[in-house]
Amino acid sequence: MSGISELAMLFKERDNKYYLGPQIGKVISPLPEIKIALGEKIILGKDHLIFASHILKDYEREFSLEGQIQLSQSNAGQTNSASVGDHGSHDHSLASLNINTQQKTTGKIKWIDSLKVEDEVLLIPTTNEQQYYVIDKVVRL
Repeated sequence: MSGISELAMLFKERDNKYYLGPQIGKVISPLPEIKIALGEKIILGKDHLIFASHILKDYEREFSLEGQIQLSQSNAGQTNSASVGDHGSHDHSLASLNINTQQKTTGKIKWIDSLKVEDEVLLIPTTNEQQYYVIDKVVRL
């Protein structure tokens, strides 16, 4: 092989592959034996898929919530009849009710649903296109 042919082959070997970019797939079989159709000819099984954890059932995260609760209602209504000491039984009408308080809470939130048949998902191929990252469920408006 001539030197120019060898040089040409080296350049060919280093050519960048065409990158497919993000794809849309459709769930045709749910977890645990999930299958996702990529177009009309390719069916991806779980061995070819890597999932973002937040789209799986029983995914759990901790949260912290902080803020102010304000509740104000005019014409709050009539109270039930009450008996106070020796004043006898009587009713009162509330003209307004105001609650204003700071609230802080922490906890865990758990997803109880997962991907279903006919859901569309965002897929990103690995560089060798042998596996796909399932990033999220997508919707069309």
